[in-house]
Amino acid sequence: MHTPRRVVSLSPNVSMILFALGADEIVVGRTQDCLPAIQQYLRVWHIPEHTVTQRLQHWQGLPVVGAWPLADRESVKTLQPEAILTSGSGLFGVHEAQTFGVAADALLHFDTRTLHDLDQHIQQIVVLLNKPQEAARVTARLALRRDEAQAQQRERSVPPTALLPTTLLEYCVCIQYDADPDRRLADPARAILVGGHLAPDLIRLSGGAALFTQPGDTAKWVAFDDIRVAQPDVILQFDCHGCPTARKHPIPRRPGWSELAAVARHAVYPLSANISDPNPCFPAALEELIGILNTYAAQNPTCKG
Repeated sequence: MHTPRRVVSLSPNVSMILFALGADEIVVGRTQDCLPAIQQYLRVWHIPEHTVTQRLQHWQGLPVVGAWPLADRESVKTLQPEAILTSGSGLFGVHEAQTFGVAADALLHFDTRTLHDLDQHIQQIVVLLNKPQEAARVTARLALRRDEAQAQQRERSVPPTALLPTTLLEYCVCIQYDADPDRRLADPARAILVGGHLAPDLIRLSGGAALFTQPGDTAKWVAFDDIRVAQPDVILQFDCHGCPTARKHPIPRRPGWSELAAVARHAVYPLSANISDPNPCFPAALEELIGILNTYAAQNPTCKG
């Protein structure tokens, strides 16, 4: 396939990569979440918005065509893309490519679940766009910041025979989701959604051991009975960026949750970063996670970690 001159991004995570590679000029369509994702990238990487004003204006002016898998096919077709890039769990087959009016090899779908996947998918986009120099800069920055974060983890005072603290990531409590928060249903005494994707990798790099998910897993529902048996040392709460439904179910007041040692030790930590999200902002999530597990180790010197 030739280097495309017109690209539609159907994923905010892909748009972050395109922005990081300086590929703005070829993007002709985006999702409603791409601009906030790029602004998050700027914050994480300490890039002042005034230094990229023209680039942001380009993204602001792009047609919004929706996100995979609900993107407006006709709107995408009118943009005459030479390539469509998207991401998400699961396959994106030949049939879907045909509905967008492009050949199968013109649609690249990235099912990014691990840090290795992220590295590989960045390289695939680099090959497609023929931007090797930009790629070297981006991957070097990611590696440097990851190494700097891990240096903070290695400074933690841990006995050589200590076991890693088992870590539960509560990603969501809503067993029935609705755009209207008042219509969402949650029953955390029965089950919660445990985060996957990058979370197991980042928990491992932070010096913890992820419960219920392994690298390569997506998020999964876990019964509270299984959580009670596992007795996590640490509980991390993301809850979809502070979902109001989750706030109605604080952990100490949930039926049965007081039986968890992590709750008794107050080893429950809210997250500001989504440590599951597979994109180039993961170093900020790793830094936050290392800070949390370092705090846990300092406050619980006789426990694991």
